[in-house]
Amino acid sequence: RRKLIRISICCWCGHVLPNMVAASVEAAAAVGAGLNEVFKYNRENFKYDREMRQKSELQILNFRLKQAGLWRNDVRDIIGMTEKKMDSYLLISTLQLGMCAGLFCEGRLEPGIPPWLLTLYVLSVGGAFIYLLMAVWFAMHASIVANCSSVRLLTQFVRLPIPTWEHIEDLRTYASSFESLPFSKMFRLPFFGSRAEVQTPEKRQQANDAGAGAAAAAVAAAA
Repeated sequence: RRKLIRISICCWCGHVLPNMVAASVEAAAAVGAGLNEVFKYNRENFKYDREMRQKSELQILNFRLKQAGLWRNDVRDIIGMTEKKMDSYLLISTLQLGMCAGLFCEGRLEPGIPPWLLTLYVLSVGGAFIYLLMAVWFAMHASIVANCSSVRLLTQFVRLPIPTWEHIEDLRTYASSFESLPFSKMFRLPFFGSRAEVQTPEKRQQANDAGAGAAAAAVAAAA
């Protein structure tokens, strides 16, 4: 009996055990390959989401630039209306001022006119001359003030929203940021698990800081 038992154990060890080991190795290899594919899938999704987020924020920046350009054009149009109006007033007032000067020089009354009528004539022409002279002066002054106001608005208030270096850096996503994710996100199975969370500016800043810290640590370790 002992010999039979030994023979059966040897047969089992010689045939069954190698098959079990081979099956275990194959199963471990299959699990490792599956985990590798899941890791690559989630990493590609992460990179794709970051790329889409960067494109969307760049598009938002383009919209803001166009909106600011429209505002600047509105300022130019509104100020341009005032300048055109003042130019028209200046032209008409200058012509009428020349007519008043012509009345002073060439528009003399005939001799024998009563003094009171001559006085009224001189007062009327003189008042019109002074009024038109002030109109020319104010029109020129208003045109200059409108132009200065346009320059002040365009240079101090309605500026193009040029992004700063911090904003551009915030748009950037480090590839090492994927390493800061929990393992449940790195090895999430497709169509399973929680849905994608909405990335708030605070979370995005934390992820960027974590990625920047990891990159800096890697550079320091390499150095």
